[in-house]
Amino acid sequence: MKPSPELLACLRRVSTVGLIVAAIGGLVCGFGFLRLREQFYPAYLTAFFYWLSLSLGCMGIAMIHGMTGGAWGQMIRRVVEAGYETLPLMALLFLPIWLDVASIYPWADPELVRHHESLVRKAAYLNVVGFQWRAIVYFGIWVLTTWVLNGSSPNEERDGDSRRSRRLQKLSGLGFMAYGFTLTLAAVDWAMSLEPTWYSTMYGLIHIAGQGVSGLSFAVVVVFSLGAFKPWSRIVTPVRLNDLGSLMLASVMFWTYCSFFQYLVIWSGNLPEENSWYVHRSRNGWQYLAITLILFHFSVPFFLLLSRPIKRDPLLLARVAALLLVMHFVDLYWMIVPGFQRESSSDQGLTFHWLSLITLATIGGLWLSVFAWRLSIRIRLPIYDPELKEGMNERSLQPATA
Repeated sequence: MKPSPELLACLRRVSTVGLIVAAIGGLVCGFGFLRLREQFYPAYLTAFFYWLSLSLGCMGIAMIHGMTGGAWGQMIRRVVEAGYETLPLMALLFLPIWLDVASIYPWADPELVRHHESLVRKAAYLNVVGFQWRAIVYFGIWVLTTWVLNGSSPNEERDGDSRRSRRLQKLSGLGFMAYGFTLTLAAVDWAMSLEPTWYSTMYGLIHIAGQGVSGLSFAVVVVFSLGAFKPWSRIVTPVRLNDLGSLMLASVMFWTYCSFFQYLVIWSGNLPEENSWYVHRSRNGWQYLAITLILFHFSVPFFLLLSRPIKRDPLLLARVAALLLVMHFVDLYWMIVPGFQRESSSDQGLTFHWLSLITLATIGGLWLSVFAWRLSIRIRLPIYDPELKEGMNERSLQPATA
């Protein structure tokens, strides 16, 4: 099913604007890298994690739909496919971190390691060579997973039997297990090891839950925008929006459960080597970000998404999704940036540098440019897919457009 010329023109404009923003922001980031190195890396790592979360979140949502099926997924299938096809770009943008490990992570300093017995024990895992090779493996598995998923994705060919869907179901199950395992290790390597004496077995799962929230929220925002164009205006219906809203509610609850469970276990244990992570993030201004997350990453979205009329209204649902996207950045900022405050960390408070916005916009411009390009290629809907027909043939419901 062909998209309208207006939709293709809109995607080209998004891609062009994204490149322009990335080019201007890249110049400013270059200045920050040369003159403000201490402020650059916290900003860059947080921005990188944010956009990587969208890529991996889209991949996770695609695999969940591949395993479970349902008409709800056909409405966002092309969107999440274009989202996870940005992973090669994210592998390229990881190079500044990959090449300058010693400037970011304390365990890369041999002198510091010698003075900490716990770091000596972890040196077999936390070392520069291992860090770099594992990153290659992570991105290799993720890119390979997307390639396999694309090969089994519903297309426009009249092969409406279940061969392709059965293959997609099996591959999605295996891919999701690989995704969970590699993302857990990547979260440990790239974020938790900023404070190498601290550890949590829930940390990787919190990142997986956050990526689920961000990937689904991003898909909802894009689908809301596509609802103004044909043929998407025929499949963006109140029933399918209600399904996506319910999934957003479940993802918010799962993120809340993982985050609270980690806090509860550490609070109950009350061990100095464990609770220091929360002590640092609950004083000198950082506690306000924690309160913001409680209110706007859980409480407000939770109660709004309980409402059936809100979940069936495209504009209102898109606003809730946009709020969750903003809160996901706040969540990553709260988790990552305090890890860079290593000297007299208890005396350092909440800080926000303008480079945080610049790096976010620069990486985001590139990400959205590639996303729009890939979406323009994959925008055709699989017209022979029975689940798509189910969504398009809903009787007694008018298409919900923007």
